[in-house]
Amino acid sequence: MNVLILSCLVALTSWSAPYPVTATSIVTDPEEGRFLEPHGFLLKTKNLKWTIVPDEKTSIFQTFRFAPLHNQTAQMTVRKDDLGQHKNLEVYAKKWMREYPQYGFEILVTRNMQLGGGDALLVDLVHRAKNQQIRQMVLHKNKKIVILTCLDEIAKFRATVSECNQMMTSFSWK
Repeated sequence: MNVLILSCLVALTSWSAPYPVTATSIVTDPEEGRFLEPHGFLLKTKNLKWTIVPDEKTSIFQTFRFAPLHNQTAQMTVRKDDLGQHKNLEVYAKKWMREYPQYGFEILVTRNMQLGGGDALLVDLVHRAKNQQIRQMVLHKNKKIVILTCLDEIAKFRATVSECNQMMTSFSWK
């Protein structure tokens, strides 16, 4: 009887995190997106086999980069910004959307929507010379901006954007 109880206790403790908020904890698990909560939002990659990867590029913006385990060309970046002096999301977005054509991007679609408890702007782009297709979701709430950018080769984009859409629609402001 004591052996059975001891076995059950060992089994139960092996499923939990060794210490609260450690790498095996729900709070720091990238799939749960809770590590982004101190930044004011959540983003889940649950069941998608995408993982957060270090971003080697130095930027004035706080950026997080995700990559799928099964595709070497796809990525999704999450960037934080402030609305600044701009009056609204459209004015903020128009500022940098005007520059896209000079960098070789062709804007395919733009659409205003509500997502995650705030305003959102969806922008689909293609860069034919680089063979890349991009979906950006610009999210806004309380003077805060988060830009989700999904990128892959044009031929692979349909599969990639499906997974990116799942992550994007899991976005929520805190």
